[in-house]
Amino acid sequence: MTATTTVTTAPGTRAAAGAPPASPAPARTGKRPYLHQVDLIRATTFALVIFVHTLTNTTDEFANVGVNATALLMHCTRNIFFALTGFVLMYQYLGRDDFRAVDFWRRRMKLVIFPYVLWSVVYWVVMGMWGNGRLHDVPTHLNELWDNLKWGTAGYHMYFLVVMLQVYLLFPAIRWIVDKTRGHHAILLAVSLVLQIGAFAAISFWTPPESLQEYWFHAYATFLPYQFFIFYGAVAAAHREQLDDWIRGKGRWLAAALLASASFAVGMYLFRALHEGRVHDLNSAFDLTLLPFLVVIMPAMYAMALWWNDRLRPRSERWAKVVSYASNRSFPVFLVHVLVLFLLIRPRTDGTPTIVHALGQPWGTLVVYLLTLAVSLAVVEVLRRLPLSIYLTGRPRLPFRWQI
Repeated sequence: MTATTTVTTAPGTRAAAGAPPASPAPARTGKRPYLHQVDLIRATTFALVIFVHTLTNTTDEFANVGVNATALLMHCTRNIFFALTGFVLMYQYLGRDDFRAVDFWRRRMKLVIFPYVLWSVVYWVVMGMWGNGRLHDVPTHLNELWDNLKWGTAGYHMYFLVVMLQVYLLFPAIRWIVDKTRGHHAILLAVSLVLQIGAFAAISFWTPPESLQEYWFHAYATFLPYQFFIFYGAVAAAHREQLDDWIRGKGRWLAAALLASASFAVGMYLFRALHEGRVHDLNSAFDLTLLPFLVVIMPAMYAMALWWNDRLRPRSERWAKVVSYASNRSFPVFLVHVLVLFLLIRPRTDGTPTIVHALGQPWGTLVVYLLTLAVSLAVVEVLRRLPLSIYLTGRPRLPFRWQI
């Protein structure tokens, strides 16, 4: 997700940020105060994304109850990102009379769509074709590439970019809704939450007719199952100053709510796994019993980041630079880490990645995770210095100097 007055608005992109007052006020067009707490949330969440991908790729994901219980909670990362995107976009643009949808799309869409297409091709060729011994089929199977582009399936993380493009496309309407419902944002969130519950229930329990199955089974790559979290973040941005005042000092209450909601979600999963035999569920990210945890973890993480920004960041300039560096590289690292992980865990010995086979668990997973982080950052540092950096990483080119 340099000391400027901008804030990261989506994984890897930056935009100005600020907080509109609770009541209507004259529109502003200048840049707004930088939110350092957003950097910590983004860096932490991306680190968790890489961890859960490493965990599920270095263990028996389909049969291990502990792995699936952990992965269940780690599904929160996608919802945090969409809430964060709604937050920072609204933080920048609400109350600005210079906002134009066409200009917004022109600036934002290119930062996602070009990396999405380029990396989809890379993942399709390397993981989809070469990884399955089909490299010779590349010229004659471009229809498979089109299917991957359509649904974000070239890499198992690429769907996120498809949804992000939809968020950007719909943001002018989201901004309009939040602006027009000023004074009634609680009702807006209540309606959105009801729709969210319906979406989770439908994904979990509804079997569509055959004519709709291709589309319905790719619902994870649409705006539908994430709309509440986007509005959640957007409304929070519209009341940021009040939110900051309210959330300070609520850490213990939020921690208790987080523990309770996590225990409920894991407890229900364990019941299904141990008594119903449902160890692995492809739709676990949309389980209704997970929803309370998803709602709580976002203010909990924001409270943590705000505490860090108030208490710790002023005391350690180097630590602040590390967090800023990690946040700035988060989107390109997200793009490349699955490729790095794929290459690190090949070849396999008796179905187990070689590193894991040699080191055993949990050291195998831990070493693969640290290597994935380190190699991905190294690759990103190279890509950020190439002439095509904006297309490969969604970030502008850096000069040839290496420092945090």
